[in-house]
Amino acid sequence: MTTTVPQTAEMTPQNPPDVDILFDAATVRDRVAALGQQIGSQIGGEDPILVGLLEGSLIFLSDLVRAIPIPVRFELIQVHSGVDSGVVRIEYPIPVDIAGQSIVVVKDVVSSGVTEPYLAQQLRDHGARQVRFAALVDLPDDRKTDFRPDYAAFSTPRQGVLVGYGLKHGGRYGNLPGIGRVRGSE
Repeated sequence: MTTTVPQTAEMTPQNPPDVDILFDAATVRDRVAALGQQIGSQIGGEDPILVGLLEGSLIFLSDLVRAIPIPVRFELIQVHSGVDSGVVRIEYPIPVDIAGQSIVVVKDVVSSGVTEPYLAQQLRDHGARQVRFAALVDLPDDRKTDFRPDYAAFSTPRQGVLVGYGLKHGGRYGNLPGIGRVRGSE
């Protein structure tokens, strides 16, 4: 996992003036590629299904599945959670049978660690043999449980509202190729 301080290089020629770069595009690309290699080497014989959580994981999932050097399947689901209550509602159920399958849940950000164990149990209750989690960004200082993702491209303290690489704020900035922080959101 990589922890980085804000960089001065621009994310794009049109870098928004209200976004500070935490991880530039090249760093994100390299970390996702390395994570794909790591996942592929660790789960190579398991015929895994990657399950991306809509909508923040879309870009991460897209690049991650192409970086994994073995055949993988992938699906998308929508999950809503009450952080304090721990209630998880799966809006779009997985459209394939997961009984006996190895699942890697792909998330944009892991923060409190409340939703993940509940979701893992739901997947196991539907027959998943193994459930792992891959996060684009892990925020371990925000943890309310002892949950830790199995894979994380970046681990960092919370540095405000994260944007870029699929992470949006007010519907904006998700298309930035790196990961940044909205200025003034510390």
